[in-house]
Amino acid sequence: MTGLLAVGGAALCSGAAVVLQAVAARRLPHDAGLGATLVRRLLGSPAYLAALALVVLGFGLSFVALRTLPLFLVQAGRASGLAVAAVLAVLVLGARFGRRDAWGLVALGVGLVGLALSVAPAPVAAPAAGVPLGLLAAALMLGVVAWRVAARPPSPRTGLVLAVAAGCGYALLALAAHVVDLSRPARLLLDPALWAGGLGGVLALALTALALRRAPVVPVTAATVATETCLGAALGLLLVGDRALPGRGVLAAVAFALVLGGALTVARFGAADTLAEPDQVSAHD
Repeated sequence: MTGLLAVGGAALCSGAAVVLQAVAARRLPHDAGLGATLVRRLLGSPAYLAALALVVLGFGLSFVALRTLPLFLVQAGRASGLAVAAVLAVLVLGARFGRRDAWGLVALGVGLVGLALSVAPAPVAAPAAGVPLGLLAAALMLGVVAWRVAARPPSPRTGLVLAVAAGCGYALLALAAHVVDLSRPARLLLDPALWAGGLGGVLALALTALALRRAPVVPVTAATVATETCLGAALGLLLVGDRALPGRGVLAAVAFALVLGGALTVARFGAADTLAEPDQVSAHD
């Protein structure tokens, strides 16, 4: 029960944080890139600092859940933050929400309930020997790819690509938290999984801010959450041996599909006029 409550709290933090990030991102220059200037602008924004605090709190709650629950459940549970983000986007950012989008969120909620019924808390299995180093290499490669994408001319398409890259970073962070070895605190700083998770998390935060500046908040959130959920679940199944309860594999698969389908339904909601376009600002102003 503690793990499930932690997942719910993480979802609330995630949904509220992404809208606060959107408020801060809308004040960035339209042609902002990935670099020190971006970091300085974001750290000077009270909205972004509040979002960062919620992200840290949400990660702490996710970490508690990840020590006893499968990655596919924790990642899908965090996807429910999309519902929070969507409602707040309507109330705070003036987004418009339709019937199809509402059905998408219903599917997402039903899927989350199914996932909660398909698993039980269990100790985390030890990863194979090369997994932590592989995570670190993947995080470094993600950083290189993200830098190249962020340098391209701003457009809604590059915004969604950056959102997918942010989802990859969050998935790496989640898997690192799932497998990091806490049994030897003195050697914790030597664990590649710790550094991979830290790099993945920092990249995810920066890429989310850039994506929100180039595309509307709900589709960015949906693309990020869908990527984080699917990639995290796949990595947990392939590398750590996460499984549903005996006899409930079909329930878990159907529930996971509902979560993903709900997220993708809302992702299609991101037309150019979803949000009022903020005033254009030049990076040289």
